This record gives sequence, structure tokens and C-alpha cells, in this order.
Amino acid sequence: MGCSPNCGLITVATIGAVLAVLGAILIPVGNHFIDKTVEKEVVIENGTIAYQNWVLPGSPIYREFWVFDVQNPEDVMQNGSACSSPAPCSSDCPISS
Repeated sequence: MGCSPNCGLITVATIGAVLAVLGAILIPVGNHFIDKTVEKEVVIENGTIAYQNWVLPGSPIYREFWVFDVQNPEDVMQNGSACSSPAPCSSDCPISS
């Protein structure tokens, strides 16, 4: 009991058509549910994942400050010359909650 070449071709074409129709239906439906979930969870309200990450971030957050002592401001503004500053001072400051 075998299937003729035409029977196999019809079977594969039918399965492909069914999967194409399911994909055409499920992609917009899936996008709707994903958009709805994102809109619900992105709001920073108590009880959402975004709020938990806002209150207590998973990794430390640093703010970096650069201070320059520009000795030749006119030359920098007029000609775009390099700053004749001794060196930039950098400081990494952890932001505490």
C-alpha cells in the first residue's frame, strides 16, 4: 500500500497550504498579544516588571563626569584648536538608591 507520486504531491501541498493559512492567521494575532503585553508591562507602576527594575536595577549604574580646564577658550572657539588643558579629570560615581 503505497501512495502514488500524485498522492504525495497533493499531501505535501495540502499540508503547506494549511500551514500557510495558520501562519497568516497567527502572526497578526500573536503580534496583537505581544503588543498588549508590552503596553501593560512597560508602564512604571507598582506590580510590573518595569517598576521592579526601576526601583532596584539588576546592575550598578554609574554616572561619569568630565571636567576640563581650558586655557585657550578663544583659540578653541575661533579655530577649533585642541584644548591646551593639562588633562581631563574623570570620576565614576555610582548612583545609589
